[in-house]
Amino acid sequence: MGMKSLYFLTHEGKSHIFSGYGIPLKYGEKSPLIGMLMVDRPVRCPEEYLQKLRDTFGELFISPMTHSGERGVFAQMRIEDPFSLDLLQDVIYGPKTEHIAQALELSLRAGYSPKPRLKLRWSRDHMLWLSEFDI
Repeated sequence: MGMKSLYFLTHEGKSHIFSGYGIPLKYGEKSPLIGMLMVDRPVRCPEEYLQKLRDTFGELFISPMTHSGERGVFAQMRIEDPFSLDLLQDVIYGPKTEHIAQALELSLRAGYSPKPRLKLRWSRDHMLWLSEFDI
């Protein structure tokens, strides 16, 4: 099986800004994804929200995603809204992006997928990706 696509969750009108990335769970489909969703944008994520994720899903992996230290959560992400799906930008592989895609692919092949499940959509009102628990 070849490597799956790596998609970045870009911002409307600003394709150079992203709020997450992931690989599809099913080959040839954009959603659902497994990957990292930034939680520290536009401000640092409240600890209460992270605790709610832990309480709901039992397991939480948080890691820095940017040079300035904004963190992301390793999660399953489901995107159904057609406009939001259009903001998923397939990445042209380079040294960093290939490494990310390979790491995500290896975790899937090993049978590991993150416990947090989030439903995402782009909000034109807030100009950011909004999430809700996908239970």
